[in-house]
Amino acid sequence: MVKTVEIVGKVKEKLITSDRRHRIIVGGRGKGASWSIARILLLEGMTEKKFIVCVREVQKTIEHSVRKILVDTIQTLGLDFFYTVQKYEIIALNGTRFVFYGLRDFNADNIKSLEGADIAWVAEAQSISRRSLNIFRPTIRKDGSVIYWDFNPRYETDPIYIDYILNEDPNATVLWLNWRDNPWFTRSMILEKESDYRRNPEEAEHIWEGKLRAMGDLYVCPPELVDLAIKNTISTPTGDVAVGADIAHQGGDEIVFYKRHGLKVIDKYFSRYQDQPTTIRHLKAFTGHKDILINIDNGDLGKGIADYLEQDSWLVNRINFGGNPVDEEHYQDAVTEMYFQFRDCSEQADIPNDEELRNQLIQRKYGYLSGRRGYEVMKIESKDKFKEHCTAIHKSPDRADALVLCYYNMDFGTGKIETLDHNIFS
Repeated sequence: MVKTVEIVGKVKEKLITSDRRHRIIVGGRGKGASWSIARILLLEGMTEKKFIVCVREVQKTIEHSVRKILVDTIQTLGLDFFYTVQKYEIIALNGTRFVFYGLRDFNADNIKSLEGADIAWVAEAQSISRRSLNIFRPTIRKDGSVIYWDFNPRYETDPIYIDYILNEDPNATVLWLNWRDNPWFTRSMILEKESDYRRNPEEAEHIWEGKLRAMGDLYVCPPELVDLAIKNTISTPTGDVAVGADIAHQGGDEIVFYKRHGLKVIDKYFSRYQDQPTTIRHLKAFTGHKDILINIDNGDLGKGIADYLEQDSWLVNRINFGGNPVDEEHYQDAVTEMYFQFRDCSEQADIPNDEELRNQLIQRKYGYLSGRRGYEVMKIESKDKFKEHCTAIHKSPDRADALVLCYYNMDFGTGKIETLDHNIFS
């Protein structure tokens, strides 16, 4: 007897017929993605021998995997004559194997065990870290291999959202689903959805409709402004050339230089911790000419480098991040002023398409202080506070700091740095 296997209509129409390597189902809870993918993979595994890997970011035990969904589907469809469920694997009569892993447990060496995979299923993909993506994707390398991604959107800084939604990967088919598309959406789920909407409509929109969760709090550089600066193209920049240099203070931080011509960033430099002579040599080579202004972080390491550069007649503008701003009426310190000045010019700027830079810019929070001046002023959060919540690979905002240094105190109309008398730092 031939049994009809029901799959969500949109999945059947768009994903099963897709010839692209990445097949993505994104949307809110109750969309039927997991059940659809389980059915597809079980049927694929019956047609010919397949090695199918099922992964998520963290899998503390086998119970945290999609194994239960696959087992339930086998029983529902009556496929237990073909599939044998073992503790850590599912084996088919034709040699098809399903295996289950947590990506966080892998490194460049032990992930090689997945290289022969025909199909991969990445569950809860919104939680996959950039590190895991960088290790996992190149490992699934067999000709004709396919990766299914299943996720509910969380934040627009999540690597999976950036790669396949924001950047519209041409090698991916993206299917948006919600509960309305799910033929298995039960009465119990309807009641849960209605309860969520009564309690918190905004959160319910995130849960059930797949809308991005608000990042909350006050952020200096909203994503829409940063994305505009990334998309802008200035083909013939005009104005002065200037460099922003953020010097690493700890071994885990980055040394970062950006060079801009007018409003366009034209060069960048990243390095991990290195000795002072090497940093000085590289900064000179990066800047190119002694008449190009270097806005440099005047912290412990930056101060020594600025001393050497000035002694050698380079044009240096020392910036103490915690020092006094030019506009004391609005800002508590120079670093807050730098970020807001960049925000003010971001609609006209042209900056690199760098995910790490973007994450650092859009995740820097600020608040209001009332104190020594007798009125409220804006104050950006400290680096330590930033590190507590940021989702960037490098927790210190070194790239963002160097970028805003690069644009600090320029005249946005002319692209020139305003003349300063160096009294903005304490």
